[in-house]
Amino acid sequence: MAAAAVLSTAWDSVRQRATLGAYAPGGGAVPAERLDAQGRAELLGRLRWEVVQGGSLFLVYAQLLDGAAFHVLRPRELMDELALRAVGGGAMLPIRVNARDADLPGQLVALLSTGFLFSSLPLSEEQCLRLQRELGSRADPSAAAALLADAGPVAAADRLLAATGVLGTALRHRVVARWGDWLEAAARGQVEVSPLVPADYATAYAVQPPPRAGDLGSDEARAVLAEWTGGALDAGGMPSRSRLYARLDPLLHSADPAVRADAATLREAFDATYYRAIAAGEGCSLGLPAARHGVDRGQVAELAARTPLVSFPTRFELRFGLMTSAQWQRFTDDAADALRAWWEHHDITALQEVGDLLGGRTKEPLRGRGAEVPVTRIQRIGRAVRGVGAEAVAGGGLSLAAGVLGQDVLGVFASGAAGVLAPVLVAAVTAGLPRLRGYRGRYDVIELPGARGRTA
Repeated sequence: MAAAAVLSTAWDSVRQRATLGAYAPGGGAVPAERLDAQGRAELLGRLRWEVVQGGSLFLVYAQLLDGAAFHVLRPRELMDELALRAVGGGAMLPIRVNARDADLPGQLVALLSTGFLFSSLPLSEEQCLRLQRELGSRADPSAAAALLADAGPVAAADRLLAATGVLGTALRHRVVARWGDWLEAAARGQVEVSPLVPADYATAYAVQPPPRAGDLGSDEARAVLAEWTGGALDAGGMPSRSRLYARLDPLLHSADPAVRADAATLREAFDATYYRAIAAGEGCSLGLPAARHGVDRGQVAELAARTPLVSFPTRFELRFGLMTSAQWQRFTDDAADALRAWWEHHDITALQEVGDLLGGRTKEPLRGRGAEVPVTRIQRIGRAVRGVGAEAVAGGGLSLAAGVLGQDVLGVFASGAAGVLAPVLVAAVTAGLPRLRGYRGRYDVIELPGARGRTA
């Protein structure tokens, strides 16, 4: 495997992206079991782009076992569509998933023997909540472990689901079969399974502290913030995502728009902290949605004068997704040296070579459902030298970085934390416009762990 996988939060929102018009009797949208060609290309393109970013994609077990993308993508097909000879000789998928004791079958059965909320199954929200209640009421980890040992993971999963009575027989068999596909791929060594590693919240808080009470406008949100930072929502000595979500749920449905906005701010901040802590513990790069949308190219161009800029062709994720398996293999074979230089040394010039090759091999895709052009911003977490981030000294422009990033970068810098975020921009340039000015689009953020190889 390549040195640095990418843990992406994009797969948390993939439920919405995979909802393609299937509706429950009550009118609520339900994630589709099959994607149309455009939707599948978008998901495949996202996977391929994340492989380009880090050599492999790292998933926490819930992102695989309860991920809409992995309910509609089969590992056997992905061996042709995603595997590349630069990673594992093409004999394995560039995907790593964690599980307790590196036991993915045991992790699945453990989820089914608790009150876990499966949110990406092709069910309405009401049915998902009912399934959670039914699983919780029958929770018996000892009995589930005995069932796993006696019947095997697929049969055990089927029995535990059947006992709830929530899923119809045909749907239950399809869901269990898809889990079986991924368990079989892991058993064959086509997917790497690693043990759970403790999340590193100390690093997560050093890089980006929680919001301050003064950043919130409502007493209700400030009370939840105090519980979060004071440890009242901890479980096993770690902040509990489910407990925080439960506390924020009534605030998110408040009649007061200020309370709803504060609740959304806290949830977004905690999600970033949660995944940053996991990524720091796992030694992964981290993919996050930017805090700000519609960043003006004038701002970005000003920052780019002091920060390396890598330009990718417009709609590069979809370009990746529209490649046939043969085209993807030829592309990654031809880009192999540049990909290794980027993965192993964070060589910005090498990443630009990959973008140039993509632009030369593909054309601008036809406009589909969305009009936004995704742009990825890559950030490096620099080690501190006497309290000063190495990349910050080399790159300069902290005030500009704070303006574009929409984060309290100066506050992190001034606090003497272990590192600061020095941006490297990867921009999709609008067709026919070689300059950055005038473009407003969505940004992703990739944080690269440590300061290795060339300084950005």
